Amino acid sequence: MKLNRKTMMILGGAFLILFIFLGYRMLMGRKASVNNNKQAASLDSVIPTIDGSVKINLTALTGKKEVLLSIKNMPINTTGLEYILSYETVEGGLQGVNSTAEITGRDFEKKITLGTCSSGTCVYHNIKNKIKVELIFKGNNEDKYFTKEYSI
Repeated sequence: MKLNRKTMMILGGAFLILFIFLGYRMLMGRKASVNNNKQAASLDSVIPTIDGSVKINLTALTGKKEVLLSIKNMPINTTGLEYILSYETVEGGLQGVNSTAEITGRDFEKKITLGTCSSGTCVYHNIKNKIKVELIFKGNNEDKYFTKEYSI
């Protein structure tokens, strides 16, 4: 059986459409399963927040070149603290500080430079708006989370 050119074009087009449709369905099915896995992973890793008895303050020092992070009445059994300060600069860049500290008591204070220092010379950042503070209180039984934006 010989197929004419018109019939071959119609069959080719039909196969092309079928191929595109099946490929799209496979990609969408894979994307849905990846999204479901991400949602399941994020639900498993939710960290409870701290309660209102913990007092956290961020105070500007030295012409807004440094800040003092002050935490009072930390959760009992806190053994470590991870702190992240992030902010946008006037120049348009996103900058920040990320560090950890061992905790021995219920209070914590840390002076933090808003810039970079090397060999005794510091280049300070010009903060545009607010500073976002994120804290993770590491404990024996579970971690606790805190986030807030501060104007300095």
